[in-house]
Amino acid sequence: MIKILIVDDEEINRIMLREILIEAGYSDFIEAGNGLEAVEVARQHKPDIVLLDVIMPGMSGIEAAPQIKASSPDCYLPILFITSLDDEQSLVKCLESGGDDFISKPFEKIILHAKVKAHERTRQLSLEIQDKNQSLTYFQLEVERNHHIVEHIFDNAIGRNPITTDYFDFYTQPEAQFNGDLFLCEQSPSGGVYLFIGDFTGHGLASAIGAIPVAQLFTAMTLKGLAVGEMASRLNRLLVNLLPADMFCVASILEIHANGKNFTLWSGGLPRLAVKTSEQEIRLLIDPQHMPLGILEDHEFDNQTQNFETEWGDTLLLYTDGLMESHHKELGMLGEEGVEQWFTRNNQVNAQLLVDKAELYRAGAAAEDDITIVLFKSRPFQFKLPELLAEPIPFNLSFHLTAQHIKDAQVIDQVVAIVNSIPGLAAIRSELFTVITELTNNAIEHGILGLSSDLKAEPEGFIEYYEQRREKIEQLEQGDIWITVERLMPENVLEISMQDSGPGFDAASLKNCEDETFGRGFVLIKELCQSLQISGSGKQIKVILPIAPIIDDADIPS
Repeated sequence: MIKILIVDDEEINRIMLREILIEAGYSDFIEAGNGLEAVEVARQHKPDIVLLDVIMPGMSGIEAAPQIKASSPDCYLPILFITSLDDEQSLVKCLESGGDDFISKPFEKIILHAKVKAHERTRQLSLEIQDKNQSLTYFQLEVERNHHIVEHIFDNAIGRNPITTDYFDFYTQPEAQFNGDLFLCEQSPSGGVYLFIGDFTGHGLASAIGAIPVAQLFTAMTLKGLAVGEMASRLNRLLVNLLPADMFCVASILEIHANGKNFTLWSGGLPRLAVKTSEQEIRLLIDPQHMPLGILEDHEFDNQTQNFETEWGDTLLLYTDGLMESHHKELGMLGEEGVEQWFTRNNQVNAQLLVDKAELYRAGAAAEDDITIVLFKSRPFQFKLPELLAEPIPFNLSFHLTAQHIKDAQVIDQVVAIVNSIPGLAAIRSELFTVITELTNNAIEHGILGLSSDLKAEPEGFIEYYEQRREKIEQLEQGDIWITVERLMPENVLEISMQDSGPGFDAASLKNCEDETFGRGFVLIKELCQSLQISGSGKQIKVILPIAPIIDDADIPS
């Protein structure tokens, strides 16, 4: 119901106005005889429309109008001056004081009805807008509160490990409030460091939603000393089940060994990794080898890793594509080559310098994507490792994989998990995973399935190879693999034996692929193991893997 305040020092005028308005259907009135009284009544009763006389004793309508307006600061309060004045100057003063319209004396019923109705509609519209603004304000405050809560949870769930600042120079900059990039760093049980740098599709909260489960799983895997390839498989499995079909995570997973020079890398979709020497020359440029995480199912996913070596004093650079996508209106996108030029041309390069140069390149424009930069100067890690309190216990484990087991993409993970549950093997978990994975895949692909590696010589053949592998595994009904893992004492080594029921292969036909993509097959096994023996027409393979890492004198820091 509309509440109307009638202000006039003459009672007869107030009565006349009230009667005219009653005829128009109004019934809720409050009255005042002067300006001072009107100001107080307006504060107490909050009228919807004010009919205000101009000339009154004590305080005039022109003086009272701004104070009456102040009683409704957030909503339109129409003031209609009641006046017999008709000079232009007086009317201007009325409007300047806060008046919205005029009603002339003597009152004309039709005009009075029309003007009050018009301002009533405006008042109602203003009230509706006020309600919506209040709801919007509440919603904004609630969103901000929820964002603060989520941000707090993110900060606690993705805590920054102290070794991050001790050994790495890094920078993270979200394009929105929440960062779709993710940088994680954890110590490995063998005295090295694991890194994860990832970039989820999109920006803001939606792109950051996968960060917490990835961080939790990554931390759990580093505590167990999982191999980089094994980490990639498990993270991919997590994100395939977690993310919608149109989301994924480009990522690199890196293990830096305790000497600070040797690295194991799985990379899917991020810009290429760069390593420069102390003389500011590029030593290595390593392109990503795989699809991003969260796209491929287990049977399609490739967890093969790359191994490379640097020299102490070399600087390694990892970054997300937000940096290389910095855009200049004339020069275009910066690109990988541009980032690498900045990287090599600055002797004292650091993450903040690269960020500042990118901002200058964009001429001050905001970044269009999240940016993460990680720099590491090769040097040994000096962590205190736990000491073994007891003599190692010899053991002998045997596994028999049937055709049904071979069809299970996670069977190798299970075998490695069982072996690594034995105390004292955490330091070689990565090597153990690689050796068992390579031997088992060799037994499956070349022994049981009879696939030829010659197919992988060309890109099209590579795809055909894995398509044949998938089809043959689906159709597999017979096939056996026997695995034995034995700890030999006092040598403290693992003897790993692998035998399959396939027709075997000619060991002499193995290619020397040291000049090909490194980190694969028998070449990698020979690098990790003390010895490798092939017998039984290629159906039996035995390797010796040292449990205590072999340390070269050159790797011991002075």
